[in-house]
Amino acid sequence: MNQPTEQQDGDTASAAPAPTAPEKLPERSVSQSAVVLRADQVEFDARQVAALSLISPGLAQAPRAQLALFFHFCVRSGLDPFARQIYMIGRTNWKAADNPDEPEKTWTIQTGIDGFRTVAHRAASKAGESISYEDTVYYDSEGNAHEVWLSKAYPAAVKVTVLRGTSRFPMIARWDEFAPTYYDRKQGAYVVAKMWQQMPAHMLRKCAEAGALRMAAPQDLSGVYVDEEMARADAEAVVREAEEATRRLREAAGLEAGDDKGGNDKGDAKEESAEDSQAGDRDESTEQPAPRKRARAAKKAPPEAKPDTAAESDEAPAPAKRTQRKRPSAPRRAS
Repeated sequence: MNQPTEQQDGDTASAAPAPTAPEKLPERSVSQSAVVLRADQVEFDARQVAALSLISPGLAQAPRAQLALFFHFCVRSGLDPFARQIYMIGRTNWKAADNPDEPEKTWTIQTGIDGFRTVAHRAASKAGESISYEDTVYYDSEGNAHEVWLSKAYPAAVKVTVLRGTSRFPMIARWDEFAPTYYDRKQGAYVVAKMWQQMPAHMLRKCAEAGALRMAAPQDLSGVYVDEEMARADAEAVVREAEEATRRLREAAGLEAGDDKGGNDKGDAKEESAEDSQAGDRDESTEQPAPRKRARAAKKAPPEAKPDTAAESDEAPAPAKRTQRKRPSAPRRAS
């Protein structure tokens, strides 16, 4: 006897195999990333250079030899360039305008102070040593030492001493050598960069610490600089680029050409005046010209002189009026 259709459908549904869960894809390890440095690499590939160009604009135009040097620093220091722990910055080389042998750009490998500390501690740990610090010393403009900088004025210098094993590595950073300045058109003077105005002691201390760590771990940190050490170079580059842009705008507007033309006109005028003076010297023996002041005075008509006598005057003088004399009255006769 046949079962109802609904029952058959239910049995069929219950008899159907349960759906299998989707297979899990194998998790990709970090080493399989498209940009991570691999152990078999000897230089950056095209995808890695494209990724680094997002962090450091213009890096794609860097010479291959410079990229190989940057790759070597990344491998030696163990810092990840794709995590912004270390990067390479290109700056315009202004010497190239006068010297064709100079490269158009100079490239500097930079990192933060945390990257410096990581590399130095790692190098000391491999040698079975440790990194420590002495107390930081701040100096004012008169050379007085301070344990803590509380003044609103800028510190004149900061001293940081790094201890590695039994060796001391002191480094003194002076304000005049590291503080970046730029020209402010509104104030009409050079001013200190904003971050250095807000945290002058802290920024200068990082420069001193980086120098001390570089001396403590020269094999791992030589040729690498922290951002604060290169802040002055960045400020100078901005000023030079602004001046160059201003010069191009003036040339496009014809201002530079006008100045040169005016200068040529002045030069021609000077040459003409020189020729005139030479011609005057040559004619001086034959005919000496009258001074300009006297010549101008001669152009003015002299005032007419009043005639002293009637003969010298054109018109006859008017007759003089005669004064009437009073006649003496006759004496009265006596009666």
